[in-house]
Amino acid sequence: MTIGLASLSWLVPAALVRLNNEALDLQFRLRGERHPGHNIALVLIDEKSLKEIGRWPWSRDKQALLIDRIGAQQPAVIGIDIIYAEPEDSVDFRDIGKGSLDAQQEGQPGNQPVYPLRARLETSDADERFANSLGRAGKTVLTLPFFVPESEATALSSGTSETMSETLKRSEFMVVKQTKESEESRPYEATAVLPVLSQFAGRAAALGHVYRLPDHDGVTRREVLALRHGDAYAPSFALEIARLYLGHPREHMALVLGDGVKMGEIFIPTDQKLRMLVDYVGRDRRFPWVSATDVIHQRIQPDFFRDRAVLVGTAALGTYDQLSTPFSANFPGVEKNATVVENILHQRFLTAGLWTGPVEFGLVLLFGFGLTFTLPRMRAVQGTWLAAILLIGYAGVAQGIFVMEGICLPVVIPASTIGAVFMVTSVLNYVLKERQAREIHSMFARYVSPRIVHELVECPSKATLGGQRRELTMLFVDLVGFTAYSEHRPAEDVVEQLNEYLSAMTEVIFRWDGTLDKFVGDEIVVFWGAPLDQPNHAELAVRCAVELRTRLMDLQTMWKRQGKPILDNGLGINTGVVVVGNIGAEGKKIDYTIIGDQVNLAARVQGLTRTLGHPILLTESTASKIGLALGSDSTEIRSDYRPMHLIPLKVVTVKGRQEPVALYTVAPGTKCSGYSEPEARAS
Repeated sequence: MTIGLASLSWLVPAALVRLNNEALDLQFRLRGERHPGHNIALVLIDEKSLKEIGRWPWSRDKQALLIDRIGAQQPAVIGIDIIYAEPEDSVDFRDIGKGSLDAQQEGQPGNQPVYPLRARLETSDADERFANSLGRAGKTVLTLPFFVPESEATALSSGTSETMSETLKRSEFMVVKQTKESEESRPYEATAVLPVLSQFAGRAAALGHVYRLPDHDGVTRREVLALRHGDAYAPSFALEIARLYLGHPREHMALVLGDGVKMGEIFIPTDQKLRMLVDYVGRDRRFPWVSATDVIHQRIQPDFFRDRAVLVGTAALGTYDQLSTPFSANFPGVEKNATVVENILHQRFLTAGLWTGPVEFGLVLLFGFGLTFTLPRMRAVQGTWLAAILLIGYAGVAQGIFVMEGICLPVVIPASTIGAVFMVTSVLNYVLKERQAREIHSMFARYVSPRIVHELVECPSKATLGGQRRELTMLFVDLVGFTAYSEHRPAEDVVEQLNEYLSAMTEVIFRWDGTLDKFVGDEIVVFWGAPLDQPNHAELAVRCAVELRTRLMDLQTMWKRQGKPILDNGLGINTGVVVVGNIGAEGKKIDYTIIGDQVNLAARVQGLTRTLGHPILLTESTASKIGLALGSDSTEIRSDYRPMHLIPLKVVTVKGRQEPVALYTVAPGTKCSGYSEPEARAS
């Protein structure tokens, strides 16, 4: 089994990737949110901005004013997470079609994209003003949308114009190193690009792609730091913002295929597809942010943006690129880019590279073989504690290393190994060593207190599972007038109050180590002396009866306060030899119960509580077992429990029996120094 678990990561990698992703999300949530620092600020085009300035998209005049307001405070860099692929004026689809037709007449392929045509359209004065604002702002980064097909069938030709090619060339990685030669280490390849207007691209300091690839569950956990387009590699939007903030020229940034990105002294680790794990700060709007309308109307601090990386993006509902993260299912794309910038600036990199496979394999072997050797030599409880401590301990270590060092240790397979080995070992232990104890537990758990069940499990020889004749003391408890009560009330109310009553009575019965035989409607049948030997079974039964009455009085007080009907009961006790054992239909229903004439006598005695006016009645045989001196008016019973008085009543002839029976009742005495709370006591 251990070898099978160790090989699981190679057999079903897709399933394990999903499980590891969910484990990573859990680690984020356990860690909680953190402070993002003060290097980054957001300008959000939110609902307030739309209400004051107008619906999105705004005119380029307004956007130019926004950039001018931000640039006036001298930020370190401005990243504008907005696509500028068209001029200010709308392009009519008929004009686009005409442009395509003209292109065909000029001998160009008819299926060429229209992006170059759009780029050649005459721009408005507003576009020129916006371009000038980009130039005045200094270090600005614009987004460059690429198309990355899922398959070759959906690939598009880029149709990139010569001007745009020069722009791309100016934004690409200048240093690319190849350290691995494999299909897996190839980055994602874009086949088309939506060019930025040339007048904007020329004024911007850098362009960065905004391609993102969510995982199969729709959660964005990774940032694609570089895309391949033809022979060039385009950096991401967030990466370019971080580069400009840190002041590194482009030639000081190297792309190491299959490993990561080196930027000066900083190395950003990635997977083989050049994807960086994003260390999310928390839910949305954790970064310092202001509304775009407040920036335009100069309602912010005059140095709020100074020396900061400022990201501008949309955050109003319906206007932004919504994505899911480990913390939120409604996260603006601009904040994801801000998070990536923060990770790079503070070097908060999560590492989970190719080394995780060998580490995972080694942990599985260690946990698997170690537990397989250890657990069979331990008791069940000890083995459970060992497995739990090992599981919680490893999870705690993995979480601590994740929080402190940013290292993502494999969790799913090692934890599954601990659980699987423990479960298999426990099952084998059950089959080979503990079957008898389990059978006893399943047989008696419904009838006796947990303490007696535990004693039977610890010493199975004390349990006699077959039928036998034994002297027992039996207690019958029945509600007075319950039939009439139940006929005139809703069934739901009847069941609710009856369950409340039976639960309270059962609690007292188990407290006095009684064996609960059955419920017959509102009647309760209990006995003492089996399955464990209880030499003082008569005294235990009588003392249980007294506490049952005390508990009922507490219930009556509560029912009166709640406006419910007041229920009363009668209790009959008898001691005699009966047949006790498992009785029923084999394979259908078997109960551990009692039968015999003495059982019937106890039931008859209980019925006499209504006519004699005493709620507790016991027979002479029970009284004699607890030391009654026959012929005296009353006898005090003393032991470790509260003293009681047995009071003789009268001799009666019960239905179905010719021999008369002497009946007694019981009354609690006064509390004495030898009194102790009733607890599980049996010998």
